[in-house]
Amino acid sequence: MRFSPLIPLTFYLLVFMLIGAMAFTTPIDSEIKRGYYKNSADIVRRIYPAALGNLSYLLASYASTNIYSNTHEIEKFNEAVLLPPNQPNNDLIVFIMGEASLVTRYSTYGYHKQTSPFITDIFSQNGACIIPKIHSAAAFTKDSLPMTLSFNLPESDDNLFNNKSIIEMAKFNHYKTFWLASVAQEIQGSFNTKFGFIARKSDVVSFTNDSDDMSLSQLLETTLQNNNSPKNFIFVHLRGSHQPYTNYDEVDKQALPDAEEYDLTIHHTDRAVKALYDVINKYSDNYTVIYTSDHGEIVNVGHGIDNKVDQFLIPFMFISTNHRYDCQFIESFRGPTGYLSGLMNKYILSNLLGYNIDQTILEKEKSNDRVLMPNGNVMPFLEILKNQ
Repeated sequence: MRFSPLIPLTFYLLVFMLIGAMAFTTPIDSEIKRGYYKNSADIVRRIYPAALGNLSYLLASYASTNIYSNTHEIEKFNEAVLLPPNQPNNDLIVFIMGEASLVTRYSTYGYHKQTSPFITDIFSQNGACIIPKIHSAAAFTKDSLPMTLSFNLPESDDNLFNNKSIIEMAKFNHYKTFWLASVAQEIQGSFNTKFGFIARKSDVVSFTNDSDDMSLSQLLETTLQNNNSPKNFIFVHLRGSHQPYTNYDEVDKQALPDAEEYDLTIHHTDRAVKALYDVINKYSDNYTVIYTSDHGEIVNVGHGIDNKVDQFLIPFMFISTNHRYDCQFIESFRGPTGYLSGLMNKYILSNLLGYNIDQTILEKEKSNDRVLMPNGNVMPFLEILKNQ
């Protein structure tokens, strides 16, 4: 820590007492232990928005080690990954990640308003499936997304830094990797996060020019038009239904004239996924597509709040032109609780990329169905369900 004599010692002590206290009350404790203080100081700034909050953020920025800036390839595979990988069967894998998307607001899953007619049609085709009873691994994007695209665990961030991510595994097995995201996700300004650390490892990182998710289909088309790689792994990150619920337009309002704003955002996501799928179908006849969400939403409240189950309940849909990957393939990752956990995404993607997984480790993970809570605790998912 580099001290300035212009700032009283008592101020340093006060700031680090606040930040230190958060190391025991928030999911950012591992960041603090690694010397990264900015996220915790940002919370201080929001709680104390005046001089103390702003100065604490500046001080933490000055003192921090940027643990997420390293773009060097990680050499080690997770212990669950069996080597060498097989020749991959999928020419194109597209993983579409929604945002704050509550499964019970999809007509695909029985909601009374027609919020997702296109998704229903796409994922009701041969080779497709609409998977019930899914939950995310966390209620924040910054935690859930890394547990999808790396071997990061609810209990520890060690694997994030020590094991190859899904992006790096794809590259190792001769896939070109793309990270396509809505500008509303603001990854440009938040590379200093766990999922930004993963995004940096992609061959190409691109953002839309506006926050409308419909723009992502044009970005995807441009990507596929200008790319001659035979194998491609593409991660697409939507703005989705994140607050404020403004990600919709006149088309959605005309389709659902009496719907509340959150439902309109689901309808808009439905259209965005349809547009993405049409591009995929146009440029490839050997593809696998997954649509899911980083977490759910407590509608009109938000997420990352208490222990409400809605912030974990998400959709999951799958379609593949490869008959080897069918609905039973996805169902094989469901645990004994009856739910498919977001923690299984990395294993599903590993298989799609040509890697086999140690079945002993996989079965152990399937049987340990837990989530990272907003307060940083790890809880069995069924305990959350029982408490509703």
